[in-house]
Amino acid sequence: MTSKLRELISWELQDNWAFPILEIVIAITILQVMSINSFFRGLNDIAGPFFASMVFVIAISVAIVFGRSFGEGIEKRKFVVLLSYPVSRTKVFVAKYLANLLAIFLIFGSVLFAEGLSMYMFDDVLTLALWGFMFVYLLVVVFFASSLITIISMAVKRFGLSVLIFLIYVLGLEYWLNPIQGNVGTNNPLAYLSLSLGPYGQVDYSYRWFYNRLNIGWFGPSVVTETLFLTALCYFLIGGLVLFLASLFLMKRIDLD
Repeated sequence: MTSKLRELISWELQDNWAFPILEIVIAITILQVMSINSFFRGLNDIAGPFFASMVFVIAISVAIVFGRSFGEGIEKRKFVVLLSYPVSRTKVFVAKYLANLLAIFLIFGSVLFAEGLSMYMFDDVLTLALWGFMFVYLLVVVFFASSLITIISMAVKRFGLSVLIFLIYVLGLEYWLNPIQGNVGTNNPLAYLSLSLGPYGQVDYSYRWFYNRLNIGWFGPSVVTETLFLTALCYFLIGGLVLFLASLFLMKRIDLD
């Protein structure tokens, strides 16, 4: 990592995470995640409620942080100021994206880790594996959401409008898919495009696969088929990568004046 990239990341964290952004993200994350209380530590008792509660947190946090960084950055000509220094558009884009993505996941991951400690995540290998899968798929869904709001912000060049479009899509999709979510075992792949059921389905499939591989018993097959697991994984992971690359391409071509 070059010194210029480090400087850009440092500047981004100071500018985009200034009061009250950091405090708001931490507060809503803690309030949502710490509200999950269960005397049981099974798959359905932890992963399901966690991702259901995180939809609002992910949507609001990502919308504010990335919409402000890219949408407001173009709207208020912050990009023009940064590019007045001898630095490429690619470096500016990567620094802003990486700084915000890592900061958001650090907050989400820290709160999830604290919740895991309170529920004895290190008690046995199966419990640890469950929380490990939750960490992995949380990162995947945050990556997708971050890439989505980034390309929307780059396209519309407005903070408020980009946040509105993003929230309408994400929360609208959750509302539309809500009847489908009533049956996790549905064969409708659209259900797994949800920010709550998608990562939960991936955790469910991965955890059951891991449990059965240990040969300590038989958990039973996941209601999430391999096809639906791959559908969700490709949508969030490959979809996020495509949106990220499209945003980078747009960054190189967009008129910032």
